[in-house]
Amino acid sequence: MRKLLVLLSALLLGSAPAWAQDDAKAAATITPTSLPGEEELSAQERAERDFLMPTRRKRAAAIEAVEEKARAAEAAVEAAAKAARLAAQVEAEKNAPPVMAPTPAEERKVVIKRKNGRSRR
Repeated sequence: MRKLLVLLSALLLGSAPAWAQDDAKAAATITPTSLPGEEELSAQERAERDFLMPTRRKRAAAIEAVEEKARAAEAAVEAAAKAARLAAQVEAEKNAPPVMAPTPAEERKVVIKRKNGRSRR
């Protein structure tokens, strides 16, 4: 009976790292441009990496090109929207009737009546 308990506990403890690895794989998605330690590579290490993994470099370059096109398109849309808003504002100012400035009215002296604190009996 003791051997059976030891065997079951060993199996349960042995499978825990496998479950943890599955969770880590699902949680961490690595893009080709963000590999850990990539910014610390020397020129020779970069050349070796590019030689050994050319498809990863091509994929990273393609992703970067797509992102650059998206940024350029977004900037163009923002510029067009800003120009349209500015044109609409200028047109509205042209078509708006001139607003007459109010003439300053005579300032009247304001008299505040206060009650006396004394009561009449």
